[in-house]
Amino acid sequence: MKIRLKGAIGYSSPIYTDLDISLSLGKIYCVMGPNGSGKSTLLKTLSGTLPPLEGIVERDPNVKTIYLPSDPPSLPGMRGGDVALSVLAGDDRRLLYGNWVEGVEFERVESFLKELNFSLNLDRDFEEFSTGEKMKILLASSLASRAGILTLDEPMSHLDVKSRLSLYKIIKKEKDRKLFVISLHEVTEASMICSEGIILDSKRAVGPIGIEEILREEVLSNVYGVKFKIISVEGRVVPIPISSSLA
Repeated sequence: MKIRLKGAIGYSSPIYTDLDISLSLGKIYCVMGPNGSGKSTLLKTLSGTLPPLEGIVERDPNVKTIYLPSDPPSLPGMRGGDVALSVLAGDDRRLLYGNWVEGVEFERVESFLKELNFSLNLDRDFEEFSTGEKMKILLASSLASRAGILTLDEPMSHLDVKSRLSLYKIIKKEKDRKLFVISLHEVTEASMICSEGIILDSKRAVGPIGIEEILREEVLSNVYGVKFKIISVEGRVVPIPISSSLA
């Protein structure tokens, strides 16, 4: 299972050109960069939600793809269970954005919800759940689906610490079944989940490369425009922003 993007991405004008990005099953790819650097645009292009401005995106046509946005959609009138079962990728509701995905097994949805520390009644209206709870429902249904490629846009941004750690564990467990491409808002999370990274700085895109090559003080400082200090915690590299200025 592979994806290859070759060409340019953007909307009316290109954000990045001359891209040649190849991704394969078994690794967890993280897209990193400051606000406005094009992380969501890259994920949408890789998923097929947004066509490349130039070039091609190659994917196995038999492999289904989901793009999960960073903010859950508003779905008045739908129960949580309906949303979990639907995974309405590609239909008019645009619940999830990508190709049509079939075969969500509710038992697997429930299992993933349990792992994400979700124990609420899914018969409630979807709009009654908090943003984090909505995200858990969408993540669980995506993970339980037959989609082979999941492009997740800042999936941890609405989750509490315990649920984030649970999601890291799930994704690592599922990485040989699904190809994961994840955009990160928090740089400190990179070493906890990423195998390789693609780093964007609004001028160029670099990667995928080993995450240890990205998590270096000079690289992060140049990309984010702030000073970083790299520390080691239980053998894991953790980048800490220490100044809002490079001076």
